[in-house]
Amino acid sequence: MTGSLARRYARALLDLAREQQALERFGDDLSRAASEFAEDDLRRVVLSPAIDAAKRHALVRDVVGSLGISSLVGNLVRLLADHDRLGILGDVARAYDALVDHELDRTRVRITSAASLSDAEETELGALARGIVGHGDVVVSADVDPSLVGGVVLGIGGTVYDGSLRTQLARLSHEMADDES
Repeated sequence: MTGSLARRYARALLDLAREQQALERFGDDLSRAASEFAEDDLRRVVLSPAIDAAKRHALVRDVVGSLGISSLVGNLVRLLADHDRLGILGDVARAYDALVDHELDRTRVRITSAASLSDAEETELGALARGIVGHGDVVVSADVDPSLVGGVVLGIGGTVYDGSLRTQLARLSHEMADDES
């Protein structure tokens, strides 16, 4: 239910963003608000039923005002707070990003490697991802996860291509355990 509710809010915001030709700006504003309200201390306060509703709403208004976000995104955040649904703000932001990506024929690619990649390596992996996707724009982001030991993990949309040494070692260990049985 939370996912479908988040998608409904995201679709409504997308319609308004389309009218104002502000798809990217609203997405940035929504992500900024979601990040701010995901902070542990703030999240505990705004989601706590022990806090007086008027104080909670005043805090939400103050935080929204300090973010410098568009009035429509601010209204959405306040609306979620008014209906005790601020806990789904992160889900709304992710749903909105997915809708915008679909609208703009854009695919996000996440490259995770054991060590920082050179620009050439990142470009080469981006080109590989573009070939796999085959259409539209590809937006590449790179992360480092030393626990991979070596190799890379390529996340394209909902598909993960795991070429990490950690996974290969785990697979080999599993195969060896099966052979001993």
